[in-house]
Amino acid sequence: MQNTKPNILVFIDWFLPAYKAGGPIQSVRNIVEQLSASYNFFIVTSDADIDASLDIPNADKNRWIQKEVYQVIYLDTTHQTGSFYKSLFSEQAIEVIYINSLFSNKFSILPLKTFSSSSSQTKIVLAPRGMLGKGALAIKPLKKKIYLRLFKLFGWHKRVTWHATAKTEKNEIENKFGNKVRILTASNLSQKSSNNLQIKDKAKHQLNVFFLSRISYKKNLRSAIEVLKKVDASCRIQFTIIGPLEEKDYWDVCETELEKLPQHIQYKALGAVPNEKIPELLNHQHVLFLPTRHENFGHVIVEAWQNGCLTLISDQTPWVDLEPKKIGVDIPLAEEDKFKNKLEMFAAMDQAEFNTWSSNAKDYAETITNDKALIEQYHEIFKPI
Repeated sequence: MQNTKPNILVFIDWFLPAYKAGGPIQSVRNIVEQLSASYNFFIVTSDADIDASLDIPNADKNRWIQKEVYQVIYLDTTHQTGSFYKSLFSEQAIEVIYINSLFSNKFSILPLKTFSSSSSQTKIVLAPRGMLGKGALAIKPLKKKIYLRLFKLFGWHKRVTWHATAKTEKNEIENKFGNKVRILTASNLSQKSSNNLQIKDKAKHQLNVFFLSRISYKKNLRSAIEVLKKVDASCRIQFTIIGPLEEKDYWDVCETELEKLPQHIQYKALGAVPNEKIPELLNHQHVLFLPTRHENFGHVIVEAWQNGCLTLISDQTPWVDLEPKKIGVDIPLAEEDKFKNKLEMFAAMDQAEFNTWSSNAKDYAETITNDKALIEQYHEIFKPI
């Protein structure tokens, strides 16, 4: 390990080249890429993606691998232990531990148990990544309720510095752990985009719509399908589904409903796609349709704007009041007819009107990715004790 900058030890279940976990991987990647000039980042992760092993030679597992702007260690299951985690400290002092999850057994609970001694001078930062949201807590609620009680019993909520990515997430943390815990708020950093705006062909009454997320109840693909069933027959829509299958039973239901789409709505499912290939796919897309039940940030939303796509999303994200900006629309989940109406509005756009909205979306994404004040907020998060 190097000694010229503060050392940040990051725990995350999955990391590059893994990609199926989506947002959490992107969050850490963007932190590392944008802050590597100020900190040494050491990523502790598994040797797997969500549902498969990574193609990593055995000789490269369980030891530090130097990447361009960070070091990473891919651990097999036998090395995901408290004693091995402690050994990482023996190599060189760690100023900050950053835990990129709340409910992970091996990459949040175990590091907390290992390093939360009150005598330790190492700062521990915990990013819940939306896991305290109402929609997220509704999934396996009993297990999570028990865990949160134990979390408070051990006093971990007072030991850590919480990283909230929005005011809504700050409120969620306070609702569970009280208003005396230490919370620092900094929105997720977005990946810098170097690509120029791609002019997309757009004919009136034709629309390319895409869903980009994991296939799960939380991401709410089925609601998108139900809305598409109701779109007026004058609209010719190509619907593309991009994302890994997380809940097979849920996908089975979605597949059944997809077969019921009318003839003027065509669809294709691409499955999981590596992040670096997404921009090429989005060159031909007009609108992201994501009626999600909860997002604490929504990397795919910003990525859509970066690629000149408009967004039709629920109001369960930090991104609201989009229509006056002419970059998209946000709608309460209960108002299904409004989703349909806005899809028809987007379909009715001609080339000139769509180009205006598309350009606005690209410009808005640039303001997000070039926020210098946000970088300063991250310096506060990673300031050693």
